[in-house]
Amino acid sequence: MSQKITYRERGQGQLLLLLHGYGGSVHHWQTIAETLEGQYRIIVPNLGHLYLSTDKLSFSQQVDALAKFIEEHFPGEKVHVAGLSFGGALAWGLATQHPHLVKTTALINPMVTDPIKHFLPIELRFFFTIPINLKSIYVMLATPMGKSFLKRSAQIFRDERSDGATAVENLQGRKLQFVAYMIHHFAWILRSEDWSAWNKKLLSYRGECRLIYDLEDLLFNEEAYKRFAKHIGCDDVITLTGAGHLAIKSRPELIAQYIRELIEETIAA
Repeated sequence: MSQKITYRERGQGQLLLLLHGYGGSVHHWQTIAETLEGQYRIIVPNLGHLYLSTDKLSFSQQVDALAKFIEEHFPGEKVHVAGLSFGGALAWGLATQHPHLVKTTALINPMVTDPIKHFLPIELRFFFTIPINLKSIYVMLATPMGKSFLKRSAQIFRDERSDGATAVENLQGRKLQFVAYMIHHFAWILRSEDWSAWNKKLLSYRGECRLIYDLEDLLFNEEAYKRFAKHIGCDDVITLTGAGHLAIKSRPELIAQYIRELIEETIAA
């Protein structure tokens, strides 16, 4: 896969960039994009080629690639950015590393720095901590422990097709190979990054930020989000209940409202 970022565009007005999570889809933002297109120019990048580039881009390199995408397609513009999960991490990375490109940042259940040690599920910490090759991951996913890991991951990251014959823990052959590749690639991204360097950079973050997280998020707990908000100096924190990790799918109207409020408050100020 190349590193080219394709995107969908709709609406007019100030630019609003919507970033989906790792392994996610532009479709996750559909309802929110439809809700906000009457007020903003909505840009929803398809980040699959960026996340899964075969020449392996580190998290820092992905942040820089996203900045280059903005500069090339929207020269001279500053954007509002909303990101979910890994897309949320790219959002805070972009606002920190390239503040001249960003007006406001809405972080929805964002990945925090040094994420592996903060993962709630033990299965995720195990799979992403131990450096094993792609073939070994594929073999392990076919074991009862691997199937448990896949089922647990589906509960966090998938909003559909999580049961029955199409459940991720029942995948075989090429589909399972692709899932193994995604896991192997994600593990490399998480382990290869210098998160301590990002922690230092984030101490100087002074952007207009709103952090939205769910109290029942299965990926990170409330304490992890609170520490992260304090670390970056983000005092605008909103908590949800029952939305889960994919809050942009389960509570799209509410998330759209919170994004709109942040932008309008910043404009008014």
